[in-house]
Amino acid sequence: FPEIPIYIAGVNPGLARLAGEAADGFLVHPFHSPEYLKQVLFPGIQEGLQRSGRSRGDLKIACTAFCVTNPGEREFVRQQIAFYASTPSYINVMASHGWQEIAEQLSHLASRKQWQAMPALISNEMLATFAVECTPQELPSALSERYAGLVDRLGLYWPFIPGERDEFWRSFLKTQA
Repeated sequence: FPEIPIYIAGVNPGLARLAGEAADGFLVHPFHSPEYLKQVLFPGIQEGLQRSGRSRGDLKIACTAFCVTNPGEREFVRQQIAFYASTPSYINVMASHGWQEIAEQLSHLASRKQWQAMPALISNEMLATFAVECTPQELPSALSERYAGLVDRLGLYWPFIPGERDEFWRSFLKTQA
């Protein structure tokens, strides 16, 4: 049988610890910040690695990043953050930044299916914490700056639609080669 890498996805330290202990990789949820990675998830990963006698080189960390390069993306990402922050099991992400009360308000709105009201609770500071905001031309360097030394693989939380933004994707991928 081929060796197929097994990755575990997670938002909280328990799954990060399990990934460190037993998986080939950890998929970081798009709803994160570099600070959350460093202060919450990485200690869990390290604990799991130590339990299993492994080192950081034995585990790949993959991450998907929210990116904002235009006003339409800003509102889409604000909606996504509001949705994820409303999920009770993701409250730790907001709480780690001092925004637990906002997460509880979002959860309350979600339980009443008041989806349209939720994005208004996501401040510009929160948006900047959870997303890379820049021009399309600045995106490769902004991503490198934000994630250097933190992750092994990086994806963008954007749909790829053939025929749309082709020049952007060509240019972006060229900078990554």
